[in-house]
Amino acid sequence: FTVLLLLNYVPFYPGLCFPVCFSAAPATLCKVCTIFKRGICLHGEGNCTAEEGPGCRTSDMFFFNVKDGWLYNHTQLDCYDKCRAWNLVRGNLKVSSFCCKGQDFCNMYRGRSLHWKSH
Repeated sequence: FTVLLLLNYVPFYPGLCFPVCFSAAPATLCKVCTIFKRGICLHGEGNCTAEEGPGCRTSDMFFFNVKDGWLYNHTQLDCYDKCRAWNLVRGNLKVSSFCCKGQDFCNMYRGRSLHWKSH
């Protein structure tokens, strides 16, 4: 028991830091999918790893219809270093993006795809 206590004891030296002090946040696994609809990847399925930066991105795609307004079409999932939440409208296309990190595959149920998550 005494030996175990001695092995666990690490003296503190000001200015000296072990690699643990500089350990980066754990990497986050993200879902990749070119066309994600109703909780299913229809095209381009895979995974990516967000090592640093904002992490996993969810982008909802909408197309404008004169009769019905903005209609949801599909979602794209990926990793992106400069990810941030934003909306873009260009002609008949609107893109709404969301970002997350810290939980594996967090981008599968953000934005429009949140409605398909089974509880």
